[in-house]
Amino acid sequence: MATIYSIGHGTRDLDGFLALLKGAKIERLVDVRAVPRSRRHPHFGYGPLGARLEAERLRYEWRGRELGGRRRAGDVNRHAGLTEPAFRAYAEHMEAAPFRAAAEALAQAAEAERVCMMCAERDPAHCHRSLIADWLLAHGHCVVHLLDDGGRREHAMHPAARLEGDLLHYADRSAQGELF
Repeated sequence: MATIYSIGHGTRDLDGFLALLKGAKIERLVDVRAVPRSRRHPHFGYGPLGARLEAERLRYEWRGRELGGRRRAGDVNRHAGLTEPAFRAYAEHMEAAPFRAAAEALAQAAEAERVCMMCAERDPAHCHRSLIADWLLAHGHCVVHLLDDGGRREHAMHPAARLEGDLLHYADRSAQGELF
């Protein structure tokens, strides 16, 4: 079982962000933003962030094609347990082979070194990282969210999440009756 860390850069300055990574002894940062740049916080763009991490001897990897958010949902949505349309769309994306391969690679990397996935949203509950964390947790891994001031919180599975075969499904709570 691998432990994967999670962080959102938010409005932090780069030094504060790096302090959180170093405090957790992170060795590789995996960027799961669909678009690896920020107009408001240019120091978190692909180039500046990658260069600074390299200077700090931290590996940087962008996996936004496979793991990034900003997805569009299909006509039929099988994830009624998620109220946010963007999260329902992402849950559909999680059913695709490229997502599953990238999530498995993330977990494999975490068996060899301390890996942290990063997106922009500071609060994991408001970010697609929480859905990636659900998938990892459902497949036997541990996810720890790095919070402000060095705090940490283990990820708790979304209450509507159910593993069906190899796929994670977010069931409509009202249809589940006594299970909830």
